[in-house]
Amino acid sequence: MVTISFLGACREVGRSAVLVESKNGAKCMLDYGIRFRGEERLPSTANIDNLKAVALTHCHVDHSGGLPLLYKTKNVPFFTNSISLALTEILIKDTLKISKYPYPFGYRELDSLKQHSYFLKNGIRHKIDDDFFITFINAGHIPGSVSILLDVDGKKILYSGDINTQNTNLVQSANYLDIPEIDTLIMESTYALREHPPREQLEKEFIEKVVNITDNGGTVLIPAFGVARSQEALLILEKYNFKGKIFIDGLARKISMLCLDYPDFIKNIKMLRNAVKKAQFVSRAKTRAKVKESKGVIISPSGMLKGGAAIEYVQSIINDPSSAIYLVGYQVEGSPGRGLLDNGIFEFKESRKNRPKFDLRIKAQCDYNHFDFSSHSDNFHIHNYIENLQFKKDSSSDIFCIHGDNKSTTSLAGELVNKHYNSVAPETGEIYQI
Repeated sequence: MVTISFLGACREVGRSAVLVESKNGAKCMLDYGIRFRGEERLPSTANIDNLKAVALTHCHVDHSGGLPLLYKTKNVPFFTNSISLALTEILIKDTLKISKYPYPFGYRELDSLKQHSYFLKNGIRHKIDDDFFITFINAGHIPGSVSILLDVDGKKILYSGDINTQNTNLVQSANYLDIPEIDTLIMESTYALREHPPREQLEKEFIEKVVNITDNGGTVLIPAFGVARSQEALLILEKYNFKGKIFIDGLARKISMLCLDYPDFIKNIKMLRNAVKKAQFVSRAKTRAKVKESKGVIISPSGMLKGGAAIEYVQSIINDPSSAIYLVGYQVEGSPGRGLLDNGIFEFKESRKNRPKFDLRIKAQCDYNHFDFSSHSDNFHIHNYIENLQFKKDSSSDIFCIHGDNKSTTSLAGELVNKHYNSVAPETGEIYQI
């Protein structure tokens, strides 16, 4: 029997971690992330004696942020790819720098993680122990993102990671045809309760609004996550031949340049090079002050307006009826971005050392809107993906729904039960055998 322990991302988004154990006791950790609230930021504890490998689906810190902790006492192979390792290092260092939470690891453990990393190409089956193999498969989420196929004691387990089967401008979408017959699926449920609008229609609505604002002398602030969403927004502007000025600030600068160094992970590297070449990078306070007075588009983290360089632009834009703030990513409940969308009011408070102090509550005079350029599959495409997978005839068609809030995971599990899958939304710490 193969044992699967769910250590995080159970009925929540955050601290993804799944431990898979063979009948011989060999173990493989799939992801090891963190969450940003609550006292328990790290995955649930588990016995990791005889850990043979750690494998990462992608760099986002809810999947990667806790990885250094495993290398405090272990020296096991860390399977990833080149761009994911580079991005993970940047994001973990940024987390350690800005977080007030006392994470029980630091740069030394991060260096150990890097030293034990092995790059695995998609589609290549790699042995980690007796009758225990691992294969990476494109997940279509962000550059470098993969689903992980484990072949353990004759059982094939697919861990989706964060997955997107719809076309974006930055990366190739996931394809169910890449997946062999499986026994068990561990499936993300982030948008299991939502349907995304048609992508092409949304892009056209977005570009029309941006052009309308800038043609009339206004400025558009696009708060966007530094990894992938900032580059996606930049590519949409390039795709529709936007002629105005484009400024890129914050972590988005560094990530945009890094992506150019990994062309194999980018859908259209020529298009991204052209887009980056046309943009102006903002790296100094003096330059930022000039940009505030310029007209054009500003792309800057943070994507939920929870911090980052975007905050410094908000004050000059939000009171200007001719300008706009267009959010392009998920806005979690309680975030300043969500408050702006729901109430038309921007609220933000920060008083950290070595940072500008903010205590803002401003009613928006500018235009504001949300364009759901998601890199996750929605309800329709999750079901379509699952229904096109081939489960072995002698399997129980087990599906574990994780990486979504309580309602998303349990609702998806219920819908799949009605379709005759053996589906459940596990809780943190639960252990299953297949």
